[in-house]
Amino acid sequence: MSPFSLDSQLDLMRMESRLVEALYEHPGAMHRPRENALRYALGLARVRTFQPGAAALGRRNQRPDVTVTNPALERYRRVVTEHVGPALRARDTKKRLLGAAKAFDRVHVDLVEARDSVLSQYANDFSAKELDQEVGRKTLVNVAGGGGGAGYVYVGAWEHLQAAGLVPGYVIGSSIGAVLGLFRALAREGDFDEYMAFAKGLSYDEIFRVVSVRARYGLPGVLRLFLHAAIGSRFQHASGRNLRLSDLEIPFESVVAGVRRGALSESPAEYAVSHHLPEDRRPGPLELRAQVASQLVRAVGFFNPRMVREIVIGADELTREFDCVDAAGFSAAVPGVLHYDVSRPDARMHAVLSELMRREEVVALVDGGVANNVPANTAYRRVQEGVIGTRNAFYLGFDCFHPQTSLGHLALHPIERIVSLQVALNQRYLHECIRFPRTLSPMNLLPSESEMDRAVRWGREAMADRLGLVRKYFEEVRWIDD
Repeated sequence: MSPFSLDSQLDLMRMESRLVEALYEHPGAMHRPRENALRYALGLARVRTFQPGAAALGRRNQRPDVTVTNPALERYRRVVTEHVGPALRARDTKKRLLGAAKAFDRVHVDLVEARDSVLSQYANDFSAKELDQEVGRKTLVNVAGGGGGAGYVYVGAWEHLQAAGLVPGYVIGSSIGAVLGLFRALAREGDFDEYMAFAKGLSYDEIFRVVSVRARYGLPGVLRLFLHAAIGSRFQHASGRNLRLSDLEIPFESVVAGVRRGALSESPAEYAVSHHLPEDRRPGPLELRAQVASQLVRAVGFFNPRMVREIVIGADELTREFDCVDAAGFSAAVPGVLHYDVSRPDARMHAVLSELMRREEVVALVDGGVANNVPANTAYRRVQEGVIGTRNAFYLGFDCFHPQTSLGHLALHPIERIVSLQVALNQRYLHECIRFPRTLSPMNLLPSESEMDRAVRWGREAMADRLGLVRKYFEEVRWIDD
């Protein structure tokens, strides 16, 4: 196995997770200097490419990335994997610590040699301090999954993290995770009381309408999602122009699904007619419920890589200046249920969207959840590509859309099971995934004030249960020269 392969990187990440979990379960079982040395040993083995100085900032700076290719470091990685790896696979966490401590004695000499060799070879590229910062300081990467109204628990989780001094350095989301993630990315120190007051002031008719809108970039749906009309005022520059992704204080990207050219047997306009979607009248409650249920059954067909391809808005030069509300809107457009589009006279966005659809060979942009509902693998790839400069990240996933026994979830169990398979494949890219045990119904897209408050409380409680372990990962690791 190549020391630079993805499997090798993820193996080192799992080794770190097993060590930190054992340390958290048995505080004081290992002397702090030995604990620090072990964590540094694993951290150095993980160093590959990084931007010097970015770890101290938690974001990119102006310096170029450096790729470390060093024989002593490659040899050290193999030694760590061969000696420390087996010890950390012990099921008993106390034995895991004892075995790892013994294994460290086998790798300590190689550790010192590898660090000295790297610093000597790259003396003109980074300092010892900058290497040690890359090894010892983590940046929080937050992956927010889709799930409709169930996602309001994320607000409480983010609020609890911020109160503990943990602010994301990068947020990526799908569907409701993209919409709420947009608010989280607006400012490093989020004003959650203000965000909740704003959300409680929204009206259903303001966001969801039946006004006919020609499908230009989206796919027709039972309802039209007028996200710009609802939250656009909150995402405007002082000059009056719409905020773009580059204006957000926290780097943010959204996942959308592009419907592949030729995957549908009909054009989006024909899709609207055959699915009885172009009406301008608002259906009654029972009729609306029946229409939505019918479309959700059909939406299962979109959970297929032959039907859609994942597109990350903000990940390239073309989409980096995307209007941030549009980035969230397309990500939340459930196929056949919610139609989001750009119908306003915005020449810049029309040019970007036209080129994006031509380049990706897609005929419509829909809910990112059908392509990747908790996009942890995408978050990992983007960090390795350098979105925040440092590669030493803690990956925290939020998952609100999984089978639950509440009435609001029961009807969606078939879709939730499909999504659960997606999430399982992504699990290896996460240090921790919060699968919120209590949420509102995914169908409750605009809850009442009391329901919102309840969801936020549930989010705080779920995050509080895991906060101790999460904080353990963020303890700074230092180099101590014996």
